[in-house]
Amino acid sequence: MEASSPTSARSSARVPSPRIRRSTRTRRRSMSGPDRQRALEQYRRRARGYDRLAPVTLRLRRRAVERLLLGQGQTVLDVACSTGLTFGLIEDQIGPDGHLIGIDLSPEMLSQARERVAANGWRNVTLIESAIEDASIPEVAGAAVFVLTHDVMRSPEALGNVLAHVRPGGRISAAGGKRAPAWALPANLYLRYAMRRYTTTMEGFDRPWRILEGLVPDLAVEQLLLGGAYVAWGTTARDGA
Repeated sequence: MEASSPTSARSSARVPSPRIRRSTRTRRRSMSGPDRQRALEQYRRRARGYDRLAPVTLRLRRRAVERLLLGQGQTVLDVACSTGLTFGLIEDQIGPDGHLIGIDLSPEMLSQARERVAANGWRNVTLIESAIEDASIPEVAGAAVFVLTHDVMRSPEALGNVLAHVRPGGRISAAGGKRAPAWALPANLYLRYAMRRYTTTMEGFDRPWRILEGLVPDLAVEQLLLGGAYVAWGTTARDGA
């Protein structure tokens, strides 16, 4: 179940639609990396049913948000936010004075996220429709979270753009599936089937955090579900470090 939004004196007023920004910047993509067009097609087909994943992924989402150590009033980037399944967990921590910025490539996913924001009465959400590497992020955040974003985790450009908009010493967390040990064959077969529905590359699936650990000096990793899932967290480099 999604977490409920904080109450406020303005809760009876009409809730405005969240701000939607669309990036017009483009960049040539390497054919060896994640496939942007294929990702758009995948999520166009699956956006309406995506929230069926909520019960299965709640543990990962909760753990990823816990690792951010959020406080009231913070600005948080939810990277590749899809339908906003993690929004409620973040809103519980940052409160109405915080700012949640959700970024996603898919207009269909963001349409679902917009409905979630309106239904919960959240007034502090900005949604950005853009590839992550091209996103024009409007402010520097105190934290960023990546949940079930394997394509993004395999893109140095995407990770670099996000981390450039997190303050020095800000918190980063990531969570998702990974290749389980060889003895866990049934788990690997299921993961391969499930992940191919929502990712465009299986490259790096043994250590999805490998690129991130080169950017976050103190990255720690916890493996879950018999090695078929992970949560990684750390802090961005401080000035002069």
